[in-house]
Amino acid sequence: MRAWVRRRRGPACSALELATDYPTPEVPTGSSPDVLIRVSNVSLQYSSEMLMKILPKLPFTSPWVPEIELSGVVVAAGEGAPAEVRDPNSHVIAFQNIPSAVVMGHGVLAEYVRLPGCQVARIDDGIDMASASGIIGSGSTALKMIRTAGVREGHTVLINGASGSVGSVLVQLCKLRGAKVVGVASGGNARMVRELGVDEFIDYREHAPLPAYLAHQHGDKPFDFVLDCVGTQALFANSPAYLKPEGAVVNIGMLEGMYVTACNVLLNRWLPTWLGGVPRRYIMFSTPPSRDDAVYLARLVEEGRLRIPVDSVFEMKDAMSAYERIATKRARGKVVVKVHEDQATGT
Repeated sequence: MRAWVRRRRGPACSALELATDYPTPEVPTGSSPDVLIRVSNVSLQYSSEMLMKILPKLPFTSPWVPEIELSGVVVAAGEGAPAEVRDPNSHVIAFQNIPSAVVMGHGVLAEYVRLPGCQVARIDDGIDMASASGIIGSGSTALKMIRTAGVREGHTVLINGASGSVGSVLVQLCKLRGAKVVGVASGGNARMVRELGVDEFIDYREHAPLPAYLAHQHGDKPFDFVLDCVGTQALFANSPAYLKPEGAVVNIGMLEGMYVTACNVLLNRWLPTWLGGVPRRYIMFSTPPSRDDAVYLARLVEEGRLRIPVDSVFEMKDAMSAYERIATKRARGKVVVKVHEDQATGT
């Protein structure tokens, strides 16, 4: 079968190769808890290329396949898998756990994958499979952000990067909780962000520097929380001017790079105010996907209460172009690789 594999350390354009003879996973039998899935679409993660550049290619290891989330069709399942994902031809979303994907390289950018049933959730056949492939990653992250912050009805939140894959979901989830949402993105994305339901849109280019604009416009009515999907240090450093004292900045972005961000996290969390620390809480975390979140988010999509914006869809053979698109940091929603057509079929 076909699968994209990493042969060396470096950016996707030089590290990845499309293998045509990658071993097809065995069909689960007996009491196995696993599910064999024919992959329809794979949603790319912004962090994938960063990991390909940083992690060394270890000797005597199997080829490293990237990516963690997908939509697809069940081919077969063992009796130990959850009943709702055992039926052949069922449409599902699924994810690989972080250790298996990052450390072992058992990613999902391949024509078939075999995963534990606890990492697979059934979806309605009517859901667009390209959009469905991005439910778990962006959705789980957005859910953890609002749960960590405690966003609820009556709160006012600022979402930086409201047009991105996580930010676009975050806007909708905050509105579902009854919060007032102020979304920040470039002017070219204004229409998209407004259609997601923001109460106010800010073009960060038109109103640069953004912290000064926020202090002027919202200093007398500060935010309860700042949810940063970009990773703008200045947004936290200046937050006392527009964020309530009991509020917090919740950040998932690394705009300034991994090493600078790591240093900022340490200083933002531990530097005391008498040494120049910012008197506001700063929260940053990793977000392992979970099946419970996948089921909840899929239900919202099926009910029409949530949509996963898709920026672009690339054919399997054109995955390099997909990585180039996501590297621009200008994608409006998810960047997706179409591995197979949506229709169900066997091996």
